[in-house]
Amino acid sequence: MKRLLVVVIAVVVSMALYNCSSTKYIQNTRPQNQSNMENQQIKTSTLKYPSINVESGKNIQILKKEFETIAKDIHFKFNSYELTPIHEYGINENPTKILDKIANFMLKHPKIKIRIEGNCDERGTIEYNLALGEKRALAAKQYLVSKGVSPDRITIISYGKSRPLDPAHNEYAWAKNRRDHFVFIEK
Repeated sequence: MKRLLVVVIAVVVSMALYNCSSTKYIQNTRPQNQSNMENQQIKTSTLKYPSINVESGKNIQILKKEFETIAKDIHFKFNSYELTPIHEYGINENPTKILDKIANFMLKHPKIKIRIEGNCDERGTIEYNLALGEKRALAAKQYLVSKGVSPDRITIISYGKSRPLDPAHNEYAWAKNRRDHFVFIEK
């Protein structure tokens, strides 16, 4: 008798746990005069979803990946923070075209924020490169603001020469290291 009671309790508890953990029921609140079909309970999944950007209806991770496909690093000429096209050392880009894509993305998704990281090559003093990296990040920020992006959504930081993309000591590596890097900030 005790075994039967234990088995029955175990079955009831397991059924209750199974029903509570996998689904929940929402009672339809339509008036009583609606058909029986409409008054039945609606079964919904209780899976947990990552945070959603309500503004666009897209998952934050999807937005981040989309941002990373358009937010390529922009590069600078030696000792410069001007947003001019570069066609040397394997770099063939127009920084303003990349920034236009970033600005359009940010205007389309007004809740996201970014960080612009200014970087330099290894030549020059630490202080000089930190200042130059900041000017490079600020130049990109000012361009985005001129396109209508709120400055409150953009932070800047300079890493100077402390985060080289290419550790080699030649013109090609230095050209790759003179850059702004764009980072999607998750809340």
